[in-house]
Amino acid sequence: MKMERSFARKLNWKPLFNSLIFGAAIGTFVYILLKRDIALGIMFGIIAFLIQSIVIYPRYLPSLYGCWKINEGSVSYYDYSTWSKRIKAIFLPVSKKQKSVSFENIMSYSLVVSKKSDKWTPHYILLKLDNGHNVALDLSWNLLKSGAPGKDVEWVVDYITNKLHQKTVQVLQV
Repeated sequence: MKMERSFARKLNWKPLFNSLIFGAAIGTFVYILLKRDIALGIMFGIIAFLIQSIVIYPRYLPSLYGCWKINEGSVSYYDYSTWSKRIKAIFLPVSKKQKSVSFENIMSYSLVVSKKSDKWTPHYILLKLDNGHNVALDLSWNLLKSGAPGKDVEWVVDYITNKLHQKTVQVLQV
């Protein structure tokens, strides 16, 4: 039986759909506000759609739709390393495939946390790859939606630590 666990939310059509709704709402509002001027309504609707889909959503895409999976041999994740990759993911989510990195290609990893009111909250796992790149694996979605968020984080930290033969995990504070 193949072991695989998923974390965070999977990429889907929602960012594009929300951008279209936002653009239509702004366009309709401008159309009504400016005495039924259809040209201005369409223009402002398109501008609002573009701002939402190529400026606002790409900024938050890794934390909103940063699905990643871990199995016995590798970690799979969406590569959002450039702005253009994020925009492509919004407009073509079905064609966006996850990248996979073998545990042999991971040099080390860290757990990034923050502290609020004497409570530590994990945010993401940072993988340091042997090619010099870093990969951030978001934990925030699971912390909000999972029935046992602490158990999810504990499990993945223990699992990666064992796979990489590290004695401990380095904890970084933001």
